[in-house]
Amino acid sequence: MDPKINPKPIPNRVTAKAVHARMRAERASHYELGLFYQAMLKRRLWTSQRDLAESLGISRPNISKAIALTGIPVGVVDAIGGAGKISFRIGPLLLDAIDKIGEARLIESAGEALRLGYIAVDDILEFAVFDRIPQRAANKIRVHLARDKKSLRVDIPGLDELLPHLPRVETFISTAFVMFKAALAADIAAAAKKAQRRLRTKTPGRKDATDRDVKPPRQGQDGSADVG
Repeated sequence: MDPKINPKPIPNRVTAKAVHARMRAERASHYELGLFYQAMLKRRLWTSQRDLAESLGISRPNISKAIALTGIPVGVVDAIGGAGKISFRIGPLLLDAIDKIGEARLIESAGEALRLGYIAVDDILEFAVFDRIPQRAANKIRVHLARDKKSLRVDIPGLDELLPHLPRVETFISTAFVMFKAALAADIAAAAKKAQRRLRTKTPGRKDATDRDVKPPRQGQDGSADVG
């Protein structure tokens, strides 16, 4: 496990605030932030979680939840694929799994799940804790709606191989997204044209033969009907 920032050389609050800002800019995981907060308190740069939260502009509950994640052993962190996968939602699930089956078994089962191609922590836990094959397919990119309902989270198998090429990955995804939107717009336009064609084939006010107006027959002077 290799956190983004090593808190050991931080000598004072000014440096700590700069490090914290950089960690957040680099999207450090909740687990990594928890290690940072814990280290700052141990070094007595701040004397309480409340002081730390106020100084860094973070809510105290989030400080507390992040520090709680540091109770996850490094071996488990490595086994599930790194600190980047540990969030406020996943952390408690991992701690509960450790309580249920033990650290050693969780590490072993997580390693086996990864070898089978399951990279999402939910799938790893389903495999490890409940001893069953996850229903979702292995080695498949999965897209999830984020909690803010405004962004997406993408789970990509074998991401380690792509890390040196992230700029190209970003460009590829951006291009694919533009193409998808264009294809979607074309589908909508085609559906609209099809609907217009259907409307044009229907003549307004058209009547069937059975609905046509029939003139009443004229009667002659002798009482006979003139149907002409």
